[in-house]
Amino acid sequence: MLTHLQAWSERGCLMAFVKFGGGVVQISGSIAGTTHARNRFGNYIRPRTKPVNPKSSRQMEARVRLQMLAEYWSGAYMDDAERGAWGTYAAAVPAKNRLGESIHLTGFNHFIRSNAARYAAGDVLVEAGPTVLSLPEADVTLAITGDAGTQLLTIAFDNTKDWANETGGFLLIEMGQPQLPTRNFFGGPYRVAAAIAGITGAPPAGIQTMVAPFTLTNGQKVWARASIIRADARLSTKFGAPAFIVGGLLAKYFVASDPAPVPDCQCNYVLGGAFNGKAYYRRVVAGYYLWWDGIDTWYISAILGTPGADYWTLTQASPVGVYTLGGTATGAPEVAAGEHPL
Repeated sequence: MLTHLQAWSERGCLMAFVKFGGGVVQISGSIAGTTHARNRFGNYIRPRTKPVNPKSSRQMEARVRLQMLAEYWSGAYMDDAERGAWGTYAAAVPAKNRLGESIHLTGFNHFIRSNAARYAAGDVLVEAGPTVLSLPEADVTLAITGDAGTQLLTIAFDNTKDWANETGGFLLIEMGQPQLPTRNFFGGPYRVAAAIAGITGAPPAGIQTMVAPFTLTNGQKVWARASIIRADARLSTKFGAPAFIVGGLLAKYFVASDPAPVPDCQCNYVLGGAFNGKAYYRRVVAGYYLWWDGIDTWYISAILGTPGADYWTLTQASPVGVYTLGGTATGAPEVAAGEHPL
């Protein structure tokens, strides 16, 4: 049984989620001066602290958007049919609470959630509730790198997704505040970088760059995430790209060898997406991939994720170096950072 525990303090009523089993098995939230939470190591309790309220321009802008949307919902701008459509959508689309259980938000919640994201992407409000009763699917191929010199993020994504071929669709990119490279998990804060717009009949290229909203410094670790916005205002859950080290995996590499390897895998390689928890790279002339096996080795092969008959390998964390032949391949191709002047 799921219920709520409430406790009164000088600051008002505070609430925590409690899941009862043969005893209390899960609590998430705050009761009085105590906060209950969980991380990768299990449950923990800490003193409740009041978050700092810097009242930054971004923060104030977001609050104004939410206030405006709430007033729009309850005002004369929308009719009962439009509000009812949002209610129907909300009843059909489950969400997760802090205990990981399925719940259903209200139509008002989804209206605010979807249109706040549309405003963040620089688009206009959508009044009518979606008629497609499902969330957009995540892009599991999303990969992002950052360059301290240019202060640009490079984003690789699947431009065959429906949002990309739809005017009014967006991929909204958020970057986390850079952390020490020894950190292994991150919960925020995130800041919107920019949105990549879909266009009917002319999808954007699958690699885009944008200015990083936080300063990029070599050696720092960065988490990034994204959400997909459809033209009918449906908004996906947030999904992440593999975390990257600034100055670690780059946006571009080139493969060269003298004499030429057989088969010939030489050429420039660009960020292709995410695979086995890291970025992978595709040759600009179709035919070869540079990818991580998820354990300890980089591969150059004709098929992403499969060595095949002809391949080369390098067992180290960085893809830069001279590769060893495998199968029936010949030669010793070398991977270097950057772009080769072909």
